Amino acid sequence: MSARQGRRGARRRRRGTRLRARWLRGALPLAVVVSLLALGWLHDNADRPLVWLGLALAATAAPAVLVWWVRGRIRLAGDRRVVARTDLSAVDRMTGVRFEEYVASLLRSHGYTRVTVVGGSFDGGADLRAQTPDGRPLVVQCKRWRRPVPPNEVRAFLGVLAGTHRGYLGMFVASDGFTEAAAWEAGDEMVLVGREELALWMSGTRPPELPRPSSHHPR
Repeated sequence: MSARQGRRGARRRRRGTRLRARWLRGALPLAVVVSLLALGWLHDNADRPLVWLGLALAATAAPAVLVWWVRGRIRLAGDRRVVARTDLSAVDRMTGVRFEEYVASLLRSHGYTRVTVVGGSFDGGADLRAQTPDGRPLVVQCKRWRRPVPPNEVRAFLGVLAGTHRGYLGMFVASDGFTEAAAWEAGDEMVLVGREELALWMSGTRPPELPRPSSHHPR
């Protein structure tokens, strides 16, 4: 990591800390007001059994919700540390063809079989084909770009999944991620692997999460 990148990262962390502190300062008065309103409402409805039943159920569910929330925050913090430590500079220097080969090697190392590099001028929108660890056919599109992938590229890959590769799972791997519009366009029709997901995959922390098998994905 260069000194300039280090300074930028430090500035981003300081900015994030300031934003969190500002949010907490603004949220505290609101929490006090909401608590006072809730206490007043309870006082006015203390003679209603259903109110206390609801409170009992909420008190029972609260610990489970809290544990779920804490686990999610711990996982998110761990992911951020892994992403910050993972050096993607070698990926950023790769050619498109080398990037396809690299993604193919990641697939093989995580249990995918029959991995084939198809890319080229006549690849029909399919850079890689493989079989998932649970036996489903997969087609992969790879973009080693210096900008996020726009929605028209996602739409083109959706066309591939609806046409020449109907019945395949779709995975789109982009070294610089996707625009918000592109992620919205993809919906649940494919697995998007952006820059952070790629870093987690490369580090061995977590490979891309595939959708569960369904009737329209043949085994």
